[in-house]
Amino acid sequence: MDTPQNWKVEALWQQLSPLLPGVSIEVVARTESTNTALLERVRKESRGENQAYGRRSHDMQPCLLVAEHQTQGRGRMGRPWVSAPSASLTFSLGVALDMDDWSGLSLAVGCAVADALEPLAEGQAPRLQLKWPNDIWLVNEAGGRKLGGILIETVPAGAQRMAIVGIGLNISEQAAVAPHEGMGAPVFSTGFAALSEFYPPDAPAPTAPDVLARIAPALAQALHDFPQAGFAPWQAAYARRDLTLDRAVSAGTLEGISRGVDAGGNLQVETAGGVVQPVSGGEVSVRLAGSKA
Repeated sequence: MDTPQNWKVEALWQQLSPLLPGVSIEVVARTESTNTALLERVRKESRGENQAYGRRSHDMQPCLLVAEHQTQGRGRMGRPWVSAPSASLTFSLGVALDMDDWSGLSLAVGCAVADALEPLAEGQAPRLQLKWPNDIWLVNEAGGRKLGGILIETVPAGAQRMAIVGIGLNISEQAAVAPHEGMGAPVFSTGFAALSEFYPPDAPAPTAPDVLARIAPALAQALHDFPQAGFAPWQAAYARRDLTLDRAVSAGTLEGISRGVDAGGNLQVETAGGVVQPVSGGEVSVRLAGSKA
């Protein structure tokens, strides 16, 4: 049986509560999907059903749900995301947001996570890069591999919508070699990366609780600021970490060269005819199709 990890919940709560008043933090040994669990809680609350455990009844307060082992995690478009106990960080943060424009939220979340793990000095080349619209990659001289992913789902919550922001990160090699979504080998990458590769060999091995303590406050700040500011303040930060920039990409039937993202978080694809077409989210999938143009 796996030894429970020390998540230092009280210290984390003290950091999050000023940004997310009323936030609760829950850590479970095992669940199918933290996103699914929070979505179902909100739906039950909206139907007036009592909660059997966990989330306080009759409120829509923020909730951070962490699973030491997620058995049926999900990526975009229903793809599975398999994680290994004690070798992965899997959690979801549910927050009620009141805003009309949700575009670019996953990009802002990716920036917040990457910046928390790798603060960049002026002119520093990032090793943590972002693949539009929701992947975090670890890049080195040999190329790049997927380190983690972001899944944002929303559900009605009274006059607002509850955003469920799910994040999965590989912490150690045991997670990186486990089965993951998209088992086919893309041209640009083979396999998956682990955060342990990011740190120097003589550095202490990262743990899931330590990584959560670094990224959860940054995520809370991003969700606190986004309804008023949108993605525009994150555009420059995203550009620094844009994995697809100036590379050949395909988005559905559209093929061309990625020219970055606009202030709304839309991917800008320049076609063979020189026309730049915006690509929004939804069911669009972008795959790297070659080296830099």
